[in-house]
Amino acid sequence: MPTGEANKAWCARGAIVIFAILWAAAAHATVERLPIKSTLVLKPAETYRVELDAPEPVEIGWTVQGKACATNCIQAEELSPRDLPAGGQVRYTIAASVGASKKYQPVSGKIALEYKNISNDPVTIDIYPVRRICDSEACKFVVEGQKGRTLVYRVDEFKGIESSNDGSYSDISGVTVDARPFHVKVLWWTDDKMTPGGLFAKSCVRWIKKWVDEHTPKEKYRPYILAGRAFGEGDGIVLTAIDNCSGPAPNYQVPEQNVFR
Repeated sequence: MPTGEANKAWCARGAIVIFAILWAAAAHATVERLPIKSTLVLKPAETYRVELDAPEPVEIGWTVQGKACATNCIQAEELSPRDLPAGGQVRYTIAASVGASKKYQPVSGKIALEYKNISNDPVTIDIYPVRRICDSEACKFVVEGQKGRTLVYRVDEFKGIESSNDGSYSDISGVTVDARPFHVKVLWWTDDKMTPGGLFAKSCVRWIKKWVDEHTPKEKYRPYILAGRAFGEGDGIVLTAIDNCSGPAPNYQVPEQNVFR
């Protein structure tokens, strides 16, 4: 319900119950997005408020319609500060050019957010809650709550690659630039193919498989970088949240403590 040109608001009393019913009826989607507000046009400096009754944390996101902005154009700000365990309070703000999402903790049973156009041009966005269903083959390797550690493989030569039927993960083996053999399970994506790892997967898997199958001289791609968050040790390492998959990358800089050895 509008409250003037500079400020618009929408309140969803009991909305979480409604969304839960709709989510339960949705079929086999890995990421479900249901509208809070669609095709919302915000003029420069204009704001729009969302308030949800939420008994538990809810992930809420937004997407810019059409072409992404040239710079960050929409800012999402948490309106109710939350107490920190160590003392003090925090209130999160996110700005992006194409969209973003965050899981918000309710304060006194509510989540209140304000979306603001921080650009010089009108921007059209969709706002929605997100429910993630982990039903890919890679999900069986995910341990909820584990944060892992940053790990980088500097690959000298690939020896093998086998991928799951749905392409969500690959078993990759080879030798590092330090002459150490390795075997790693790379989780490209779990509940959303549009993550950076999911976007890397198509080209990375295609090229690594091509090099292995055709016995391509390693000088064509070494050193190759595989980087992400790691769980486990030795040949039992699972690499997820992939943020680099490229080569040759002789000038790639990484702290030595983060290199697989």
